[in-house]
Amino acid sequence: MNQRLIRILGGTTVNYPYALENSYPRILETILSLWDDDEIDNYFMELMVNDRGGRSGFPPEIAAEIMHLSLVHAAQEPPDKHKDIWDAASNSFTNFAHHPATDWSAPDEHYKIELQKLDIPCTPEGFFEAAETGNRTAVALFIEAKINTEVHDNRGWTPLMMASFHGRDEVVGLLIKHDADVNALDLGGNSALHWAAFGGHTACARQLMQNHARMDVRNNFGWTPLMQATARNHLEVVVLLIDNGVNLDTAADDGYTALHKAAALGYSEIARILLEQGADRKLKTNDGDTAENLAVKSRQEAVVSLFKSV
Repeated sequence: MNQRLIRILGGTTVNYPYALENSYPRILETILSLWDDDEIDNYFMELMVNDRGGRSGFPPEIAAEIMHLSLVHAAQEPPDKHKDIWDAASNSFTNFAHHPATDWSAPDEHYKIELQKLDIPCTPEGFFEAAETGNRTAVALFIEAKINTEVHDNRGWTPLMMASFHGRDEVVGLLIKHDADVNALDLGGNSALHWAAFGGHTACARQLMQNHARMDVRNNFGWTPLMQATARNHLEVVVLLIDNGVNLDTAADDGYTALHKAAALGYSEIARILLEQGADRKLKTNDGDTAENLAVKSRQEAVVSLFKSV
């Protein structure tokens, strides 16, 4: 076992990535070598986002360990540092690939000219760029040109997912108004609500739920939007989901519920709300840990105190 990694994990081996170390030691070495480097976020994104044709992805237990390491890293960053391991920069579309069911049909010349005036290319990349940057006028032109709102990039993202991820609530509303599928899933099994929750974009999440987005949908790792919001410490989105009747006790493939995640990461305010709203504190992870056990092992004293008082 890597002693530095044990220190990073708070001196406990409860979440030590044994499977990753045994099966992909070079990946673990790279993660540790980049831990204090700005490039770590891009590396996590490369590992977790299946954007290369022919790549089968990691086994579930490996993927879960990589995801946990990414969350530990995010939790250790200074609170004023807003970095994102799922950064969707424009170079994400270098190898853009159409979804087979949504081949691109070029719009009329009129729309090409109007989009050029906005410095937006009349291409699939342009549609995603408009959604990413919140260019409502450009998105409206793509819609008016009858471009399919369900066009996918090579990660399976739709423009609605892109807008939700970046918190472009006006674009989200426009796309929904023109029948964008709020329950479409990307290659990782994530919906637009997953991405709005991940980014802490309350206004986007609210619009999606108001238009019948499924709140309890599980992605390929069993994560729900509630787990995404909890793991990123987005209290407002957690409260919104709870107010709309989300299932508090849905478990991921590793047996973790939102309460487990809040307890392990030390997010005491979210843990308090989950407990007050009736989250089951007796549920155990696949390793046999309750949320309280995880708080103790992770030395999250504020959360440990909650279990004694709530």
